[in-house]
Amino acid sequence: MNKLFFAAIAASLLWINTAKAAPSDTTYRALKDTAGLKVLVNNYSKNLVTLESNFTQLKYLSVLTEPNVSKGYFCFKSGAIRWEYTVPFAYLIIINNNRLFVVDDKKSNSFDLSASKAFMALNASLGKIMQGNVLNDVKDFSCKYFENETTYKLILSPKDKDLKSFFNQIVIYFDKKLFSVSRVVMIELSGDQTDIEFLNRKINAPIPDEKFNVK
Repeated sequence: MNKLFFAAIAASLLWINTAKAAPSDTTYRALKDTAGLKVLVNNYSKNLVTLESNFTQLKYLSVLTEPNVSKGYFCFKSGAIRWEYTVPFAYLIIINNNRLFVVDDKKSNSFDLSASKAFMALNASLGKIMQGNVLNDVKDFSCKYFENETTYKLILSPKDKDLKSFFNQIVIYFDKKLFSVSRVVMIELSGDQTDIEFLNRKINAPIPDEKFNVK
């Protein structure tokens, strides 16, 4: 599986369209108690079984003045992930049992993630980001910690060579009130950004296994 093919699938995962850079955060300060946050994140990760939410995604690219907006439904269960886009049109991505399924306009394609080390690294990182236990991956990421009154902000810089070929940084936001991932920003090497905000989050609510199957 060559790098061009991997790039095409990664593009699908990040919903690449064809926006200026996202506005920068100015309210955050360096976090002093990083050890305390790591304890909170580890507890969250250990207790997380399922996660589901609606999401709004903004795609920023340099050739447009405004971001492209997509909306949909997301759920996670025991390592399986479902991204279901509903706006501006229907598009489904499911990652389950080391396979990636893409359903577009009633056509379904399936890819074996285990056939590529790069795919496996990307898939594992996506799951760990949503669970919050990506902080334990010291060999794959370095991390800087920030906070404001409502949110923790973690800036991850990939060290793994496969991840470094696609991402410059991954920024994770944890809501302090409902301690969970509320937003993820993926910054590509080009500077283009995918900004996903998770809305109406439900933690450890029942999710049927059928959500992660393609009919």
